[in-house]
Amino acid sequence: MVNYKRAAAGVLAALMAMGLTACGSSEEPVVTTTQATVPINTAELSEEEAEQMKNVADLLTGELENKTIKWMSFYDPFHATTSGNTKSLSLELFEEKYDGVIEYYETTWQDRFDKLAVFISSGEGIDFIPGGDLDSFPNCVINGMLVPVDEYIDYDNELWSSVKNINDMFALNGKHYLMATAATTGQVVYYNRQTIEAYGLDDPADQLEEGTWTWDAFKQDLLEFCDVEAGNYGLDGWFNEKPLMMTSGAPALEIRDGKLADNFYNADLERAMNFQRELFDYGLILDKNLTGWQTHIEYIGEGKELFYISGLYEISASPDIWTLTFGDAEDVMFVPLPKDPNADSYYLPAGLEAYMLCKGSQNPEGVAKFMECCIAASSDERAQQINRDKFINDFGWSEEMLAMKDKIDAMTAEHPVFDLCNGVQPDLNSLVDSGQTGVRAAFQGGDWATVREALSVAADILIDEFNSKLEAMS
Repeated sequence: MVNYKRAAAGVLAALMAMGLTACGSSEEPVVTTTQATVPINTAELSEEEAEQMKNVADLLTGELENKTIKWMSFYDPFHATTSGNTKSLSLELFEEKYDGVIEYYETTWQDRFDKLAVFISSGEGIDFIPGGDLDSFPNCVINGMLVPVDEYIDYDNELWSSVKNINDMFALNGKHYLMATAATTGQVVYYNRQTIEAYGLDDPADQLEEGTWTWDAFKQDLLEFCDVEAGNYGLDGWFNEKPLMMTSGAPALEIRDGKLADNFYNADLERAMNFQRELFDYGLILDKNLTGWQTHIEYIGEGKELFYISGLYEISASPDIWTLTFGDAEDVMFVPLPKDPNADSYYLPAGLEAYMLCKGSQNPEGVAKFMECCIAASSDERAQQINRDKFINDFGWSEEMLAMKDKIDAMTAEHPVFDLCNGVQPDLNSLVDSGQTGVRAAFQGGDWATVREALSVAADILIDEFNSKLEAMS
């Protein structure tokens, strides 16, 4: 039995002694590309399409004196590249409306904040960096690498109306440091229909349509399928605990009333953790001790595994690749995470397209205008159709899969849930995002009431520390 109080206290003491001050987690994330910014090759536009792009540009207002903004990242979704990417519509609009230019400063994921610190001290004037992974927000706020954007962006402007509520979710002490331009689908539940049919289970897509796709149905399907001795494994994946937790509507860490706060004693979160503990107790989770701590997506295609939780990037590639793991294209399907049966609606883990304004920015007005270009691009019907065609023609999706994505996108937009534990201080992240002291403990047999008692004592010290530094900045 793990001594959770001793583990939490030990981790906290060790990490505080090390003096860790980096902006985000040290674990390198899986990089995904959201679909709100769509690559467009304007050289191939018809006269009618070019006129339509001009009409989209007309949604934008104002002038821009300084035309150049500086973007630093380990990836560049805006410019054309030799790998086949074409210029994004958001950049086309920026050029069309403002004669704008984006200068790309390339870095690596590991070195991005060290490099930004050098640029800030040198006065180079990097203007904006990615924020959608939420792996550095809100910690970079108290580390002094970001500045608020409220002086440059009017979130009550009609153009921002569709994402105002999301931006307000991340406001700290009444100030916005994160510029969110779109919420997207987060993780989904993958399955193979041949397996569902072979075991006489109800198709999860049908259950979703009938309003019965809940934790209870999810668990019952796993119970009827799992038989480890026969080689039938239940739930696989590295991204299970937090997505399932967020279906309760209560993330572990969030911004509440402008400050960093936890939900460790929230009844909804506790219910989600108890549900996950049930999955563990019934043996419904793939024991990675048996697989060398490797996931086995290919078990889905082989009919040896029922569910796999991950992002849509798993099948946003050539079908020659993803059918090797998930099975024949006509059998592969996905649905949203199941609903908490006690919740009033589906609360779903969400992805985010967002950016952050850097300290020392020399053109914050230009960044604000470009953000509006990103929002306008996401609402363009032609861009949306090009994006849809890509899923069908390049990724081999069926119309049913595309319709399911549309449905999940809409459901996610209604009640998006974001957890901030990857973007807080590394010592707080190590406590909360842990299989011994935090939210992953339920999948290792941890009792949440015991875990959270010790976790809250250690985590509250660090949360108070964050909020004190935030208050000092006011």
